[in-house]
Formats: sequence, C-alpha cells, structure tokens
Amino acid sequence: MKTLIISSSISKKSRSFILCKEVYSRLKQNKIEVELIDARSMELNLCHTEKSESMNLLSEKIANCDNIIIGMGVHCYSINDSLKILLDNCFSEATEKLFGIICAAGGEKSYLSTMHLTQICMNEWRMIQLPRIVYATGQDFTEDQLKNKNVIERLDVFSEEFITIGKKLIS
Repeated sequence: MKTLIISSSISKKSRSFILCKEVYSRLKQNKIEVELIDARSMELNLCHTEKSESMNLLSEKIANCDNIIIGMGVHCYSINDSLKILLDNCFSEATEKLFGIICAAGGEKSYLSTMHLTQICMNEWRMIQLPRIVYATGQDFTEDQLKNKNVIERLDVFSEEFITIGKKLIS
C-alpha cells in the first residue's frame, strides 16, 4: 500500500505539518510505504500558469500512490490557498483513491471547514474518504509539538483505520 501524505500549509510554524509527521510515523511503524510531501519546500505556481517541477513531481506521485492523506490548515473557514493550488494543478490522477483529512485550525469553531475539501475530492475525482477526520486547534500544541492526549489518541485511531480500510480497498 503506497500512501502519500501531503502537508499543504506553507506556514513556517505549520501545526498541520506536525500532525502529518505524527501520522507518517505511525504508518512507518506499521511498515506502510509512505512519503511525506511538505508544500513549504515546493514552488507553487498559480492555476493557468505552467506547473513547476515540484508540482509535476507531485502529480506523478499522486498518480502512482494508492491513497492520500491531506494535511490542511483552515483559512476563513475553508481550505488554504496552497492546498487549492495543489488540488487544481496536481490531483487529476487522484480519481477513486482513498483519502483522509488531518486539520489544524486556530479555534474550535472551524471544524466543518474540512467539508469543503471533502466536497472537492468526492465530486471532482470520486475519491473515497476515510470517515474520520483529525481536527486540532492551537490549544492542542506547544510551540512545535502536539500535547493534547485526546488528539494523539485520535491520530492513533485515524492511522489504524486508514491502514485497515486502505488495504481492503486496494486488495
């Protein structure tokens, strides 16, 4: 099972990247073939322009993986701009793949913002969503580390279910 984790935030202090690293570690421990992509290291060109080399590489990785985990930050109760760029330019080969969402937001009232990503992935590419989302807020972190035991437990369950369902879908 080839899994691609995409941390879409370009913030230097990205909390969604911390969540992505946590899931990456859990999948690696379970001997899953997994790669973590950090949008902060990519050159992101706007839609309707030529894709950068890193965006072309991501498109290839998406085409060749079995499933995708998307890490996102919340901006104005929706997906962030860098994720929108990646979706518009790199996801054409994501059709019918399993995907999961891990999200970091500033506060507790944005938890439904992940539904925009769900709608895009399910309607545009007929992707299948893991019916569990990990949502964390700024209070769940110290400066650069996850501290909330409840969120840590949810990451454990998310990872276990992603492995179980992912293996069933590609069998």
